[in-house]
Amino acid sequence: MNINKKNHSSVKRGFTLMELLTVIAIIGILAGVVMVSTQGSVNKSKTASAITTLSSVLPELVTCADDGGYGIDTVAPAATAFVCCKNPAINIAACDTLGTDNLTGHTVKWPDINTKTGYTYQADPAGTLAAGDYVFKATKTDSPTITCSYATNECTND
Repeated sequence: MNINKKNHSSVKRGFTLMELLTVIAIIGILAGVVMVSTQGSVNKSKTASAITTLSSVLPELVTCADDGGYGIDTVAPAATAFVCCKNPAINIAACDTLGTDNLTGHTVKWPDINTKTGYTYQADPAGTLAAGDYVFKATKTDSPTITCSYATNECTND
């Protein structure tokens, strides 16, 4: 009794086009979901980074006031300007020269928050350092505004 058996071991079979397209579609959908979910985390981390960076200025403002210096309270702070100036009439352009207009011993400059976080200083701070009610803000499109208060010694997002 001789049964003709076909040798199936020599036949190689690959994936069909439909199987490959299905796998690629599933991977694409999963990648899209991951990208959308991580984008919110990136924005939150940039806001947290900006809050931390801006909070680092508050101790300098406190020592500036204690030493009889003045903060910039008429225009937005700039990353090249010193935090603590010699007199209240000085403007931001004068306080960012070669260190002649900052109060002696105070070399801290306003941090550049735009490069890493995308936030920019708001145009006009409120209050004065001398009165103890100085408030400055940083804004970014589609993100919460960050408000830093000398009186409460903290930065928060709205």
